[in-house]
Order: sequence, then C-alpha cells, then structure tokens
Amino acid sequence: MKLTEFRAYKRLSISVVAAEGCELVLADGRRVLDLYGGHCVNTLGAGDEELGLTIQRQWKRLSFATNLLDHAPRRDFQNAFAANLPAGEWQYFCTNSGAEANENALKLALAATGRSKVVYFKGAFHGRTAAAAAVSDTKLAAFPSTPFTAVKLPWGDELAARAAIDATVGAVILEPIQSLAGVVEPPTGFLESVRRACDHAGALLIFDEVQTGNGRLGVPWASQHFGVIPDLFTTAKGAAAGLPIGLTVLKSELATRVPESLLGSTFGGGPVVLAAAAETARRIAAPGFLERVRATSAALKRASMHGPVTGVRGAGLLLGLELEQGHVAATVRDRLLERGVLVGTSDDPRILRLSPSLTLEPHEASRLEEALDSLTVPA
Repeated sequence: MKLTEFRAYKRLSISVVAAEGCELVLADGRRVLDLYGGHCVNTLGAGDEELGLTIQRQWKRLSFATNLLDHAPRRDFQNAFAANLPAGEWQYFCTNSGAEANENALKLALAATGRSKVVYFKGAFHGRTAAAAAVSDTKLAAFPSTPFTAVKLPWGDELAARAAIDATVGAVILEPIQSLAGVVEPPTGFLESVRRACDHAGALLIFDEVQTGNGRLGVPWASQHFGVIPDLFTTAKGAAAGLPIGLTVLKSELATRVPESLLGSTFGGGPVVLAAAAETARRIAAPGFLERVRATSAALKRASMHGPVTGVRGAGLLLGLELEQGHVAATVRDRLLERGVLVGTSDDPRILRLSPSLTLEPHEASRLEEALDSLTVPA
C-alpha cells in the first residue's frame, strides 16, 4: 500500500518544527519572523497560553455535541462576538470554512429575494466550492457550470455597478479589500455607491470578511472601517485563531424571510471551536488590543518602505507591498525567507502580502526593514 499527497500546493523549501508567538522554528534551529500568519488565521499568534487553556478546558468538559443540543459555549460565544458587531440586530450560522460561510450567505440572499442572479467583481476570491467559485475571478474554472447566473464587474467601477445592479439581482458579494488580488482597496465612495444601488434594486449586499474581519484592519470589521454596513457578512480564518470555523452573519430582519431549515452543518458550532472563537472575540475587544494593531500597522508601513518596495497599500495588518519594476514578488519572498522573514505573495506578481498575527509588536517591524535593506545587495 502507498499513499502520497495530491500536489495542490507548491511548498516553500523550509521545514517547520514549531512556532512561538510570531516566530516559526525551523528544523535547523533558525527562527523566522512570520509576517504571513497562515493567511490571516493566527490572530493571537502561535501557542497562545490562554487560548490553549480555553481549548483544553472545553475539551475536557464537553468535546463535541450534536447541533440538536444547546450548550454553554454557544451562549458564551454569542455574548463575546456580539460585543464587536456593527450596530443593529444580527443572527449567525456556524460552519467550518470561509467557502461554506459564503455559500450560505448566497443561499440565504437568493432565498430571501427569490432571485437567481449574483454580481461579483474582477479580482474576487470567495472560495473553491460551487457557489463560492462561481463568484471568484480565478484562472481555472472550478466547475463546468455555475449554480446561478453570475455577472462579473470591474472592481471600483461605480457606473458599471449602478447599471448592472437591477431588479433581477439577488445579491452582490465583495471583499471590502481584495486580498488575493494584491490587497486592492476600494476607490473612495465605491462601497457607498454599491450600497445605494442594492437598496434601490432590492438586492442584498454581502461582505466577505474572511480576511478583513476579526480586528485585522485595526477595527473589528471592515464595515466599521469603511462606514458601510452590508445585509450579510461572512468570516472564517482568524475567527477562532487557528481552529476551523466559518460564520455567516445576517440582519435579523432578513432572517425572517428565509426557511429555518435552509442551512445545516455537522461540525459547525461545536463547543471546542466556539470556546476558541469566544476567547478570540474577547481578546479583540480587550482594552488596548486594537490600538496595538494600529500601532504595529504604522510601524510595518514605515519599515516596508525599504529595499525594492515603492509603496504600501491596505489597512491594519492586511498590507500589500508594491515592488519596483523588474522585481518579482515570489523571488523577493524567497530572498526574504533566507534572511529570516516570511511574507506572502498574491495574484499580482509585483505585490507582497503581510498578514501577521495581531499580537505582533511594533518593534518587531525592524526585522522586516533590515531584511528589505539587505536585498539591495545582489542575490
């Protein structure tokens, strides 16, 4: 018998044996500053002591329960998560990933409106499952056909959005900042214009906050950062600081317009994951936590303007570093890794991505600055 892994990932040429805080420990004993954070997953850093104790206590008390049963971690999560929400009354549904969360948001929106058309944008990425892939701008089609009519519009084009969002559109889905596309921010006024177009047409606006949420931008949610509130939003990745979770959040008024039996999940909302998510939400809401995120963001922006970097885009701890002409992001990433700093790339070959743990301290940005400065020396 033989088993090998399907080659879905092009892995980096290092071997990680442990992680502590914002550092990776390699097999050869070297330590690497992790400025990628597992694609925005490691909200509280690696090996956070209080989170570990929370998970351990919950595992011993109640490791799993069917969703037919109520349990204390669910109520604890609701109280903790509610403290960070935008104004209004909200309901949520819990699954295991961002793709599932987006699938459910689309399902709810189309059921509530009775329509079958969804608008999305060039550069978008919402997941690899059928409906999520249908509204993602990827190089390879994930499925032979889409489960609904999907209309792709140019990102940031207000005129195109106003023309396309009409009474046939059930939902508009977007990332408030497009991460995989290269940390592409919305032009001033664009989100407000899309919100007005949805209101006029009776379409529902969905924010995919899988990466921008959970304090990543220096506030709990991108809707608070931009001052535009969607009808539904989704999150995952960092919401439980390392355990799999997906959350679809919708306005309570909207929830009255869809069948209660429309959604379901076996593992979604399990007690251990919700205990971790509650602890993460409490930490994000704790005094000084988001202030530190903003301070670290400012320090990273200053530190990034060295070596081949010509500009920085994004907000909070979701940043894109713009490289000089002639530099390829993947090559620069590899050279930075040789110097003890891990960063990410994107679909834009001239953009590096930073999405470190929200516990990164401002002074640690100096390690990035030194590594970038060293790149002026030929490889």
